[in-house]
Amino acid sequence: MSDAHALADVYTDDEAAEHSNPEVRSVIASFMHSQFLTIESDPDLFRLAVHHKEEVRAWFASTLGWPFAAYPSDGMCRLYKRRWDPPSDRPPRINLQGTSKDRTASPFVITLMCLVCEQLWRHPETSFNDLQRALVQTCATESESGRLPRFQPVAQAGEGRARANAHRLGLVDALRLLEGWHIIDVDQSLDIAEQDHRADLVVIARRDRLAALPASLSPSLMDIDLDQPESHVPALCGDQAELEEHASARQHDRRRRHTALRIVLDDPGVAPHPDSDVGRYLSSPGGQRQAVDAAAAAGLVCNVRRDWWIVSDPDGTTTDVTFPLARNIEEQAALVLLQALSRTDSEESRPELSLEEATARIQQHLEEHPHWAASHRSRGAQRMAKNAVNRLVGAGILVNAGQADARWTITPAAQMWQVRVTDLTEQSSTAAPGSASDLAEGLADE
Repeated sequence: MSDAHALADVYTDDEAAEHSNPEVRSVIASFMHSQFLTIESDPDLFRLAVHHKEEVRAWFASTLGWPFAAYPSDGMCRLYKRRWDPPSDRPPRINLQGTSKDRTASPFVITLMCLVCEQLWRHPETSFNDLQRALVQTCATESESGRLPRFQPVAQAGEGRARANAHRLGLVDALRLLEGWHIIDVDQSLDIAEQDHRADLVVIARRDRLAALPASLSPSLMDIDLDQPESHVPALCGDQAELEEHASARQHDRRRRHTALRIVLDDPGVAPHPDSDVGRYLSSPGGQRQAVDAAAAAGLVCNVRRDWWIVSDPDGTTTDVTFPLARNIEEQAALVLLQALSRTDSEESRPELSLEEATARIQQHLEEHPHWAASHRSRGAQRMAKNAVNRLVGAGILVNAGQADARWTITPAAQMWQVRVTDLTEQSSTAAPGSASDLAEGLADE
């Protein structure tokens, strides 16, 4: 089946009109940012999601192949988002109440969160200390075989408290994730449990929302070998596996469309390789038009080139990534690196960037601009380079090279930016050290 015929099956005129509805579009955009929506988190948006649940469900099913479900009586809507090629650089972010900062959840925290859900399903109302003891027992039986991490939130005799405190903080962060998703309620601030190892809290789970949390069947119901983690994604995303030879052309077209649009709507940068099904689809006039229209329905804008797509969100609805900015030292350091990357001939050779090279570039800039980042020099150029690289990865300018050492591939996105770095100290000799006017300013124009 041709692309034109395949695309004709996607939307009818009525469906296209529904998806141009600004209310439907706002709901779609919100679920591209977070797959959970509760009445407590945003009452107005929740009511819109429930009111337009059929249109939203139809859009996600036809465009991305992801199930959407609304549970009005439970006060929750859920997008079940799964990918055969899950991004490895987007762990859940933990909201720290009372501050504007958050932090990413480590694999240890995510594992504890899953174990917490298991315990709360059995005992929806429990105490922090009882939950802690249950996890200690669970991990003790499986940690020797390597199936679960060791969890020791209480220091043993003769041991320091550093590891125990780290494990206790891991449990607190796991509960923070569930609290942020409004899956659980805690009678006091979790900061108390973090600061006082003798404190105890009451944790109450909503089992209806716990039941809606998993995006796949329980691993216990599937043929999964815990000793072969590389087999887990194919098992959990079996519906996205290669189709059988006898599958119809329509099924193959639908699978190809879903795969391509998931990448466009879920990644900041897309490489349309001509030797891949996704690349051929996005290179065709019909496929490109479908991808751009689908992105627009989610509030995204596609900057399309032959070798690279940049997908951005001008309204900041679907992502927390903001680029480019130069409001703090980390963001300025990212622009300093981008200035160097945009000067390289990366369109054909696709060179790689090492942590050593990034550190050397930041160190060079520190030496050339002695007043820049004066308060950050004690942290070292390498730490600044790591933070800068993380921001460029989030913007799709660098991607992990897939190697054990710290190396990143420079994408063609680097050539889509022009960066000018100026030192404002050259213009103001009266600025106090460390003031805003004493910092290097980075400007990036797309």
